[in-house]
Amino acid sequence: MTDPRQRVAEFLKWQNAASPFFLPKELLVKRSAPAVPSAFTAPTIPTQSGDPESAMALLARETAGCMKCPLGETRTKLVFGVGDVRARLMFIGEGPGEEEDLQGIPFVGRAGQLLTKIIENGLKIPRESVYIANIVKCRPPKNRAPFKEEADACIGYLKSQIAVVRPEAIVLLGKTAMQHLLGLDLKIGDARERSFEFDGIRVFVTYHPSALLRNPDYKRPTWEDMKKVMTFLGLPVEG
Repeated sequence: MTDPRQRVAEFLKWQNAASPFFLPKELLVKRSAPAVPSAFTAPTIPTQSGDPESAMALLARETAGCMKCPLGETRTKLVFGVGDVRARLMFIGEGPGEEEDLQGIPFVGRAGQLLTKIIENGLKIPRESVYIANIVKCRPPKNRAPFKEEADACIGYLKSQIAVVRPEAIVLLGKTAMQHLLGLDLKIGDARERSFEFDGIRVFVTYHPSALLRNPDYKRPTWEDMKKVMTFLGLPVEG
């Protein structure tokens, strides 16, 4: 099998002209994991030089000095991604905010704290058991939505992250994430009722946590969306 690190390098070289690599399912085995519900225990490949940790670390190094769009000139820290590189579930937002830009970690501000509650109090799994990333890895000025050219410059990195993690499900947080990963221009209310896939991975669309902070009425439908995710992954659903 081609070394995953080589495939990451090839992906970065050709960007969207090349297909992102994936880890063959026949290499997957069970691993020991932190205290996570048994239904959430993720499969993994054997420890080797080409494991997902090494592939993701290489990708992070390749991304670190990115100046492919103007956002690189104004960032404090590049916000790559965080979590388990063997996660069954991946969350994707639109871009870093002020706190994320300062810390270099996605979803650590008010919206991030709410996302943590959704994951840990709602799904009943540790935040570190999922993988979290954004469409763009540098903060847009004044927390605006990223422009198309900014998202286009950055989306290859995200697609490589998805290829390394190879989750069973992806949750897109908000319209911006849906637009740039799936290429769809739908209202969130409509997208929530539909089923999507990306590269063979089941995709769910729900409201961004910042929308819940602005409008608490979105909390109930977001919880309904999380129950769909839990049912898909075989996690126990309560309430």
